Amino acid sequence: MIKNLKMTEFGDFQTPLKLAEQVARLVFERYSYVRSIVEPTCGLGNFIRASVKANENLESVYGWEINSEYIKSAKNILCNHKRSKINIEQKDFFSIDWSLLPEYLRHFVLFIGNPPWVTNSELGRIGSRNLPQKTNFQNHAGLEAVTGKSNFDISEWMLIKIAEYISGKKAAMSFLVKTSVARKVFLHICKNRLSLKSIDIHNIDAKKHFDVNVDACLFCTEGSSTSPKGYACSIYESLSDQRPVKTMGYANGKLVSDIDKYGLLKDIDSKSEMPWRSGIKHDCSKVMEFRLEGDRLINGFEEEADLPGDYLYPMYKSSHIANDRLRHPVKYMLVTQRRLGIETDSIRILSPKTWTYLQSYKDKLGSRKSSIYKNAPEFSVFGVGDYSFQPWKIVISGLYKNIRFRLVGPFQEKPVVLDDTCYMMSFESEEKAEFVYRLLSSKVAGDFIDSVVFKDSKRPVTVALLNRISLKYLANHLGLADKYNSFFEKSKQKQLNLF
Repeated sequence: MIKNLKMTEFGDFQTPLKLAEQVARLVFERYSYVRSIVEPTCGLGNFIRASVKANENLESVYGWEINSEYIKSAKNILCNHKRSKINIEQKDFFSIDWSLLPEYLRHFVLFIGNPPWVTNSELGRIGSRNLPQKTNFQNHAGLEAVTGKSNFDISEWMLIKIAEYISGKKAAMSFLVKTSVARKVFLHICKNRLSLKSIDIHNIDAKKHFDVNVDACLFCTEGSSTSPKGYACSIYESLSDQRPVKTMGYANGKLVSDIDKYGLLKDIDSKSEMPWRSGIKHDCSKVMEFRLEGDRLINGFEEEADLPGDYLYPMYKSSHIANDRLRHPVKYMLVTQRRLGIETDSIRILSPKTWTYLQSYKDKLGSRKSSIYKNAPEFSVFGVGDYSFQPWKIVISGLYKNIRFRLVGPFQEKPVVLDDTCYMMSFESEEKAEFVYRLLSSKVAGDFIDSVVFKDSKRPVTVALLNRISLKYLANHLGLADKYNSFFEKSKQKQLNLF
């Protein structure tokens, strides 16, 4: 257990020597001007060994490491090396004063390595002191600064510091990191207009090299004497590929996964004429969700529930929507409110059996951890409104890489509801729903989504992303502007006349 905690604390994915050598060959061919290297978290020194082997012209080699055990091991491994200018020093990366680094580490230097693959919250949970000072370096505002948005990867913080240091200098950096971290660092470079160029991502097989299921890459960039007019990041499928498969870019303050494809469809990146919304959030699936077995409702505790249909609705989860074939709903959700915040006491009178069931699980529903339930009516749910109960919906899963829209109608004369891993656009009219579904399921819409979405994200699709898709401009691309106007512009004019 102690060993596992140490591995977590120091982000221990020691780089295999063969991988380090492959990386070193690539980067020294690219940065032939380099005369010094620094490995800021050198561990056992494999990147130092690989770098010295790949570049005989190195004049100075530095390894920084906080873990004293690794320093001893690295010195033993490197002590018989022909080069005498290998310096292994005990340094805490998070306390380095970058302005005091010696002149020969300002230019012609390469920062290289494999920084910790852990987040600040993971280290905080085990009481580690191997952390940067607690500052809101991502500049999140309000609630985001004190909730999940302020959680960050340690490697993100480290690479941003190095990127800011080499900005404008004849210097470079190459690091093995999670792909999500590489994107965040690229976004920081773009937003802060750092003087960097030749930004690349080379994907690696993390399962093969580190036995972890995570998307990872080699992130490379170098300083530029001038501030670039725009930023682009070439994406390579492997370390050996010579040509990028696509180019990540930065447009309208956001990252786009394929800037070339995006450039052809950027007018679609406007604002959806109809709002996308999340499904219903209840945080107690064992109580609020059921499967139907014959005529029996079975909850998550494998207990039969004696419930009328008063507050029960057929439901879909992300796994149902992402399936190749959308089947009839096999699950049901107990929905206690029609709109956010309304009272629930009336259930006692309107549906006594439902009230008895809720009372039997009062402790579990009352102990839901999210702060959104604090001071809310008893048995509240969230992400609910009139839109939840409209008969026709276009739905999509937020969790799966096979991004697919579905058209869902009522089931057994009741509207279908979604859980909070799904998103929806709701309609009263079947005809209008079918038209919008035609737009969103088109190849043009698919190409636009491919150009902006990052499929390796935890939630590839979000409400924010969906609400960027203009139905009007989609219709224009598909030659359906007149049809669009018949549904949207005429109804808008009717509303104005009524007003």
